[in-house]
Amino acid sequence: MHQESDGTYGAPRITAGLRETSGEAVSHKRVARIMRALGTEGIRLRRRHRTTVPGPAAAKAPDLIAGEPDTEYVGDIT
Repeated sequence: MHQESDGTYGAPRITAGLRETSGEAVSHKRVARIMRALGTEGIRLRRRHRTTVPGPAAAKAPDLIAGEPDTEYVGDIT
């Protein structure tokens, strides 16, 4: 099933497919353990969430640390 899906199916989908085709009770943990032993894994598609959107008229924050070289070693972002 993993190869038929071009490597996209993970343990939950393979478990569901095995339950449908064979009718036997198969645990997703067992399927995951066997997949881990074989070195196969499904593809994880995650969306990136942008939490902060700067306003178009927002002013850039000044760089308070960049002064003379070797004078500031610690900064605080609050």
